[in-house]
Amino acid sequence: MIREIVLAGGVLYLAINAIQLIENQSVGGEGLLVGIIYLIGVGAFWYSEEEPLKKWEYLVIWVAVLLFVVYGVLHYGGML
Repeated sequence: MIREIVLAGGVLYLAINAIQLIENQSVGGEGLLVGIIYLIGVGAFWYSEEEPLKKWEYLVIWVAVLLFVVYGVLHYGGML
């Protein structure tokens, strides 16, 4: 049941993303990138083996943390 809800959320998010792309073409690259990342995430969730999935989840979490740190350093340094 949870997998179907995640899939439905992904479809809804991609539909909203498509509408934004149609209404505002200036976000085309970002919209496409976010859509691809979301499809990868939903696809990984459907992956049946739990151990490799956990490793990828931990990797994604640490990459997100690292990106926040990089953003903070750049913002603090006045580059953003």
